[in-house]
Amino acid sequence: MIELCRLRAPDATLFVQPLHELDPPRRYRTVVACGVFGLGSTREQDDEALRRLYAALEPGGLLLLDHEVPWASPRRWQQWTRAERARLPEPWPDEDGERRTAPDGSEYALVTRARSVDPLDASMVLEIRARKWRGGALVATEDRQISIRSYFRDELVLLLERAGFDDVEVVAGYTGAEPIADDDFLVFAARRR
Repeated sequence: MIELCRLRAPDATLFVQPLHELDPPRRYRTVVACGVFGLGSTREQDDEALRRLYAALEPGGLLLLDHEVPWASPRRWQQWTRAERARLPEPWPDEDGERRTAPDGSEYALVTRARSVDPLDASMVLEIRARKWRGGALVATEDRQISIRSYFRDELVLLLERAGFDDVEVVAGYTGAEPIADDDFLVFAARRR
């Protein structure tokens, strides 16, 4: 993903750091954290990430952070129950998923399965399987795990405030509308003091 960004935007300055280790060389008026909060981290690291994001802003600077609500995927939300947790890890899907063709003609497919869910920690471990085909023959398979930590709206507002942010506003996705229970993504706009 980063390499593709470097190819498409060669003049952009990119930092590759975990959020909880974020240490940019200067402060910014605006920071956008899109689709990254709570991925592959612990709660303590997420707390530190918010403090680092706060420190990366100029006084009066704005953080925009999006977060998927825990119930956005009905299948995954159901796995928080005791009965469904007892069935984990899920078996791998029988099918390879949707294949996509790369510019070189290779085909790729991704499938996922839940390995574990911890409702008290509001976290889930998913396993991702990537496969690659050339000329119809499977040439590579790679499995990786990722933890995904969920936060409810008010919990994330409190975490932002604890990190020092003021004037935290929550909107539905990227619409700017008041959030409702049917929204899958919330955007948190938080200002540094």
